[in-house]
Amino acid sequence: MTPYLVDGASSLVVIAPGGAYSILAFNREGEDIAKWLNGIGVSAFVLKYRVPARANLPFGAAPLMDAQRAMGLVRQMAAKGTIPGLNASRIGFMGFSAGSHLTGHLNVAWEKRTYDRIDAADDLPCRPDFSMMVYPWESVTEAPVNASPEQASALNVTSTTPPTMLIQAEDDPVHVENALFYFLALKQKKAAPSELHVYPRGGHGYGRCTFVLNGTNDEVCSWPDRGHRFLQTLGVAK
Repeated sequence: MTPYLVDGASSLVVIAPGGAYSILAFNREGEDIAKWLNGIGVSAFVLKYRVPARANLPFGAAPLMDAQRAMGLVRQMAAKGTIPGLNASRIGFMGFSAGSHLTGHLNVAWEKRTYDRIDAADDLPCRPDFSMMVYPWESVTEAPVNASPEQASALNVTSTTPPTMLIQAEDDPVHVENALFYFLALKQKKAAPSELHVYPRGGHGYGRCTFVLNGTNDEVCSWPDRGHRFLQTLGVAK
């Protein structure tokens, strides 16, 4: 976990870059996002979770272990005062593309660790207090996504799933239905109030639009402003 800390910040977000569970877009969907969070007074860790997929493990299993472990470690830091001012109940998780799939997976798979206990950090809750899913991937079973039940975290949403902000463009080649049906699952299960932001254009992989990328335009590039407001509404950002 690479730290991007703000002195005295009470909130922190763990960031999972995308890359189809094959690589990690560490700059565009990691470091750059951490700098944005720092700019609105929120600390961050960029998570280097395990990719590519492990042949001996189910789809997304190693990334989920790493996400659960990261949340426990950050909560331990908060409890011990290792990060001064950090509130253990203001720790969120966000991701992009495959990292967004990981966010959705952690959203519904936090009650039990999926690996053997390592130390006391694994005794602490790994449930995010809030989450942000930016252009999610392989998260719903509905067409045209057609993710398998093992991949589709939306099937496991419950009333205890954290408040979640979903962002996606209609022309995203991995399909806007990921965000639409995940949000519908949140609504149907009466989860905490969440937000859905759908843009007409933007494609996929735009991060926060500070990198030149084909298909990116000004419409989808307003999502960080909406994200800031979402965090303000939760009392996480000033």
